[in-house]
Amino acid sequence: MTDAEGKPKPDEPKLPWYDLITLDEVLQRFRDVGAHAVWAKYLKKNNNSKNQIYVAPNVNRLSFLPLQEPTYTPANSKKKAFNASKRKRELVRIPLNWTWISEDGEESPAPKAAFSYYPQYPEVRLSGFVASCPSAPNKLFNTEHHGFDEGRILFLGVVGDPGSENAHIAAIATGKNAPASLAVQRLEGFVTGTLFSVPLDTADDVDDADTHSDKPPHTISSASVPRTLLSQIVGYPIIPWRLRGDGTKEEPYFAENAAELTLDAELKVSSNNLPRSVCDAWEFNAYKSNDSSITLFDLDPDFGTLADMGLNAFLGTYGHIEENVANDDTACRVFSREDFAGIGDEYSSKRLELRVFGLEGASYSMSGSIALVDRVMGVIIAGWSFTKLLGQWQKKRDKAVYVPYRTWGDDDSYCVEFDSEALICQRTDFSMVVDALQNGKIDINPRIRIIEDKDGIAEYDSLVRFRTSLTDLGLIYNSVEKDRICE
Repeated sequence: MTDAEGKPKPDEPKLPWYDLITLDEVLQRFRDVGAHAVWAKYLKKNNNSKNQIYVAPNVNRLSFLPLQEPTYTPANSKKKAFNASKRKRELVRIPLNWTWISEDGEESPAPKAAFSYYPQYPEVRLSGFVASCPSAPNKLFNTEHHGFDEGRILFLGVVGDPGSENAHIAAIATGKNAPASLAVQRLEGFVTGTLFSVPLDTADDVDDADTHSDKPPHTISSASVPRTLLSQIVGYPIIPWRLRGDGTKEEPYFAENAAELTLDAELKVSSNNLPRSVCDAWEFNAYKSNDSSITLFDLDPDFGTLADMGLNAFLGTYGHIEENVANDDTACRVFSREDFAGIGDEYSSKRLELRVFGLEGASYSMSGSIALVDRVMGVIIAGWSFTKLLGQWQKKRDKAVYVPYRTWGDDDSYCVEFDSEALICQRTDFSMVVDALQNGKIDINPRIRIIEDKDGIAEYDSLVRFRTSLTDLGLIYNSVEKDRICE
C-alpha cells in the first residue's frame, strides 16, 4: 500500500486481541473454562491501576460472586473522622480467587485481587487485580497506555458455586472500541455504575455493529425471577430430596434441613430455562409456615474462653440439666436460649448476658463484636467478631425470598409443600444487621449439649443459630413485600 506520492506506507500496528474480540468470542472463552454466569463492569476514565474500581455500595450486592473470608484493618488514617458521628476510616479486605483468561484461553492467577470494603461510606472497590500476574491486560489499566479510556469492559465469569472452596472468578477485559465492548452497551440491563448480567447464551447478532436492538433474546426481568421459579413448585406435595455435591440425587431425605435443601434442589432443576447469572442474584429460603421466626444463619463463636474451658466445663458452669432426656442410664447437660440474658434484659438473674461492643454513637466500628459475657468475672465466654459476622452475612443475597412450607405424613408418605405466599426482601447491608443486633431484634439461639451414658461415652451436639422474627425482617431489608405466586 502506498501514499499519495507513491511511497510505501508504514505498516499499521496490529491491534491486540482484546481490541478485536467479539462478545460471542468472550462468552465462548468463559464457557471453555467452565463459567456458569458472566457479569460485566463498564470502566470509566478513572478506572485504572492507580485507582481502585468502584463496584457496589455494599458487599451483599456482590454475594453471587465467590468471596473469601474478610480481614479487618484498623483505621490508621491521619485524616479527620468521616462524619459528625466521629467514625474513623476503616478497611475490610475481602480476598478473591481471581484468574485472567489469556488470548489462548489459559487461566493465570492474580494473587493480590481483592474487594476493599469501606463501611464508613459505604462502598466496595476492586484492587490488586492486575498485580503480580504477567498475563493480566496491564495496558488496559496502565495510565500511560489505555488506563483513562472510557468504555472498556471488565468481564467476570463465575466458575463453580460461590460457596464452594474451589470456586473462582475468571476475568477478561476488552478495549473501548472492541466489538465486545460495543455490543455489551446494547444489552438489556446495561448500566455504567455497577456490575450487570451478561447472559451466556447472548445471540451472535448482538455483536453486529449495525444491530440496534435494545433487547437481545433470552433475557428476563430480574423482578419476575421469584414468581417464574416458584410458580413451578408451590402448592403441591413433594417428597423431600436433595442434590448431593457430586450432582446425584438423594430421595427421600428426612433430615432437619430437608425442606430447605428440597427448595434448593427443586429451584436448580426449574431454573434451567433462565440465565444462571439472573438466578444467582436471588437467594431462596424456606421457613415453617406456623413459625413466627426464621434462622438467618448458623455461626460458631470465633473468640472467647469457651475454647479453653471445653464443653464439659462450660455446660457445668452455665448450662442446665435437660430432664426429659436424662434418666438412670444417661445424663444430659444443655446450654440454650434460656441460660443467658438477652440484649436489654437488665433485670435477669442469669450469670451470662449478651452484649454488643464497638458501637460509636449512631455508628459502629468493624473492630466490634457481639458476645456472651460472664457478669461475675467480666470476661467474654463466647464472642462473634463483626468481621466474622460480615463473612457470614456477605453470603446473603441483596435479593432474598422467604418461602413458607408445611409437612405432613410419616415414613414413606412424608411430604413437604411450599406455600404460594412468599416474602420478597430486597436491599440489605451489614450496618442493618449491626443495628438489629444492638436492638435485640436478631437473637442468638444456641443448642449446645452433651449426652453421656453410664459407661461415660458422650455424644456432643453444638449449633448456634442467629434468628429474627418475621415481623422484624424489615429491619434488615429495606423492602419486604408479600407476593402471592399463584393467584
